[in-house]
Amino acid sequence: MQLAYNNNTSSMLRHYRAKHENKQENTVHVDRKQELDEALVNMVVKDSQPFTIVDDPGFKEFVGKLDPTYTLPSRQALKNMVGEKYEEEKAKAKAQLQHVEAVSLTSDMWTSTNMDAYLAVTCHFVQDNMKLATLLLGVLPFPQDHTAENIAAAQKSLMVEWGLEGKVQCMVTDAAANMVSTAKKLAMRHVVCIAHALNLVVKKSLDQTPGLDDLRTKARKVVTYFRSSTTGKEKLKHVQQQMNCAVMKLIQEVDTRWNSTFLMLQRLYNERQTVGAALASLKTDAHPLSSEEYETVAACLKVLSPFFAATVELSQEKRVSGSMVIPLVKMLFQANREVIQNTTNITATLLGQNITATLIKKFDNLESSTVLSLATLLDPRFRAIGFNSSEKAQNAVRKLTAECAALVRNTRVETSSDDPSSSAPPQPATNAQNPSSTAFNLWTRLDEDATLARAHRSHTSDATIEVQRYMTDPPVHRSEDPLTYWNEHKHVIVHKTVDNMMTIIHQVIHFPKHEELEVVGSGFARLIMRDLVGLLEPLRGATSVFFPRKTHRRGVT
Repeated sequence: MQLAYNNNTSSMLRHYRAKHENKQENTVHVDRKQELDEALVNMVVKDSQPFTIVDDPGFKEFVGKLDPTYTLPSRQALKNMVGEKYEEEKAKAKAQLQHVEAVSLTSDMWTSTNMDAYLAVTCHFVQDNMKLATLLLGVLPFPQDHTAENIAAAQKSLMVEWGLEGKVQCMVTDAAANMVSTAKKLAMRHVVCIAHALNLVVKKSLDQTPGLDDLRTKARKVVTYFRSSTTGKEKLKHVQQQMNCAVMKLIQEVDTRWNSTFLMLQRLYNERQTVGAALASLKTDAHPLSSEEYETVAACLKVLSPFFAATVELSQEKRVSGSMVIPLVKMLFQANREVIQNTTNITATLLGQNITATLIKKFDNLESSTVLSLATLLDPRFRAIGFNSSEKAQNAVRKLTAECAALVRNTRVETSSDDPSSSAPPQPATNAQNPSSTAFNLWTRLDEDATLARAHRSHTSDATIEVQRYMTDPPVHRSEDPLTYWNEHKHVIVHKTVDNMMTIIHQVIHFPKHEELEVVGSGFARLIMRDLVGLLEPLRGATSVFFPRKTHRRGVT
C-alpha cells in the first residue's frame, strides 16, 4: 500500500496509530508488567511477606499510586510465581554445584512456634574465584522420630537430589548424640559446632558458680518488672531523660543463649543509677542490686567479656571461621587466665576457674582434630602460631605434608597414564650388557621396589619442601582474607589441599547473631505457616538461619 502526500501528515499519522502505535505500547506494557511481577516476587521472598498482601487495600492503593496501569496478580497467581522462581533458582544452584569438587554441610534440628519439627541443611563451598558460597539445600518437615537412622535417610536423600555424593568433606552439627551418630552412619567426617560448644561451656560454668544463680535471679526479676510493667517502663524512661542519659530498655536473659546473660548483666550494670532511682519511687517487690552485688557483676563481666567477643566473632557471615577455632580457644584460655590473676572478687574467681575446667574438658583434644588443625595451618593468618601445643602443631604439619604428597603422587599418576613413556622406569641390563646374569632376571622385583621407593621419596620430598616453604613465610595480617592469599598462590602444591579444606573451614560454626535470630527467625515462622520453608531462602543468596524466635531447641547437649 502506498500513501499519497497532500501537503499534510494526517494520513501518515492515521496509518502509524492504526498499524504500529498500539503494538509498541502493548510490548512496553507487557515488559513493564513482567518487571513489576518479578519485583513483587522478590519483595515477598526477601521480606517474608504473606501472599495475602496483594489483597490488602492499603497495598493496592500504594501500588496504584506508583503505577496505575499495573494490575496486581491474585494470591494464587503470586504463589505460583514464587514457586516458578524457586524452581528456576534451584536449577541454577544445582548447575553451580555440578562444577564444585568439595563441599561441607551444616545441619540442625529445630522446632517452630507451632511445635512442628524441621531438619535444615546448608551447603558451603569455595567458588572458582575463591569466594565463599552458601546454599540452603532444604528445610524439611520432620514429623518422624529424631533417630540417627531417620536423619541420615533425609540427609542422604538431599545429597542425592543435589548431586553431592562423594563431594561432602565434612558435616557440622551440634553435639547431640543423634547428630553425631548420623555423621557416622553417612561415613562423613564430623565436627561439632564450636559455637554450640562454647555456649554450653559458659552456661554450665555460670550454673556451677555459687552465689551467681541468686544474683541472676534477682537481676531477672528487676528486668522482668521493667519490661512487663507499663508504669515501670515509663518511669525508667522518664528518669533516664531527667538524668540526660540515653533511653535504653533492659535486656532479659534467655535460657538457651548464654550471651543473653552477659547482655542482661551488662545493661543492668550500665543503667544501675537510673534503675535504682526509678525503683525508689515505685511500689514493687523487685529490689535493686546492692553495691556489693554490682561489684560482683562488674567482675564477672570482665570474665565473660572475652567469651562474648568470641561469640560475636563466630557469628560473622561470609568469613572463614573454622580456621579460627583453634587460635580462638587458645586466646580464650590466655584471656581467662589473665582475668583470674587480676581479680580479687571471689565469685568472679570461681566463675573463671569453672570456665577453665570446662574448657579443658570440652576442648582438650581440639588441636588433634584433623579438620580443624589442617584448617588452622592452611590459614595464612595463623599457620603454626595458632596452636597452643607445639607438638600438636608439628603433628598437623606432618598430616598436611602427607596430604600434599598424596596429591603430588596422584597428579603424577594421572600424567603418566596420559603419557606412559614420561614415567617409564629404567630397563634392567640385558644379558649382553651384563654377561654374569642368567636368562631369568633375578633382580626384577627388587628393581621395581627401588623404583617405587625413589618415586615415594620424590613425592614426599617435594611435598615437604613446599609445606616448609609455606610454613616459614610470615603470617599475613589477621584482617586479610585468607582466600585472597590462596587465590594469589595457586601455583603451590598446598593450594589443592586448600581447595578441599577451605570448604570445611567456612562456617564450621553457624551461630546467628541476636538481631538475626529476631528478624530472620520471625520471618521463618511466617513462612512455616505457608508451608514454604526451604523454598524461598535460596532466592536471597543468603546464609540460612536455623533458629526461629522463641523456639524450643532440641538435641543440644
